[in-house]
Amino acid sequence: MARNDTIQKENRKALPKFLLTVLGCALLGGVLGFMSAMFAAEDILEDILEGAARLLSAVCPWGIPVSSVALLGAAFVLYRRSAAQYAAWDADDEEDETMDAIERQLSYALLFTSLAMLAGMFFLAASFLCENPLVNVGLFCVSLAAMTLLQQKIVDLTRRMNPEKKGSIYDLKFRKHWLDSCDEAERAQIGQAAYSAFTAGNIACGVVWAVLVMLNIFADTGLLAVAAVLAVWGVLQVSYTMTCIKLSRRRPSAPDGNRTGSNP
Repeated sequence: MARNDTIQKENRKALPKFLLTVLGCALLGGVLGFMSAMFAAEDILEDILEGAARLLSAVCPWGIPVSSVALLGAAFVLYRRSAAQYAAWDADDEEDETMDAIERQLSYALLFTSLAMLAGMFFLAASFLCENPLVNVGLFCVSLAAMTLLQQKIVDLTRRMNPEKKGSIYDLKFRKHWLDSCDEAERAQIGQAAYSAFTAGNIACGVVWAVLVMLNIFADTGLLAVAAVLAVWGVLQVSYTMTCIKLSRRRPSAPDGNRTGSNP
């Protein structure tokens, strides 16, 4: 009974802030809707879309090479710096600060390679705006090959630093083998990062859905983009919930006999 009282108190305490947040979002949506209607009435939104299309048409032929050189170049610099620091590292010092710094640099290097892939995929999708789309396709393939090779170098260096790690980047089950070779602390870190990504994904999907709905109402962009966002959002929600259900079957009960929930 005391537990139920605590739950009700927490709900009552959080409810006003939740209602204010919902009210604020509704007001913001109303303002954006009014502005969108005003823009649509004066053809401002159409002019903005046409201007964006012309800008993208001018940028698209240079998008893949410029983004690849900038992002993959930064990743390569971080990799080379990490490799040099590891080669000069003395294992007898028993200091983890150097190794931690190297691993952070390698993590940023992987982040830059992922951003390069996303940028390349965007400009590849916009290839129809180029005079010669096949050139963009070829540039994307070159960028993808360079990104894959660089990721392999980063993973190989990480494995040399951590001999217990397993898995080749060319293995289709690389993520499974890598996760199996992680210890409990690393798995907990991966779990925290995954939950943070899940939360950010939910927020991003909600914002993008709202924007696309407004665009469809006032610019008649169609429901395909809205459906695509909802499909991604659905996969995110279902995958997370089903994984929680699957993992809860393996988890033993807590010492007091209560099961701890992992699905908020």
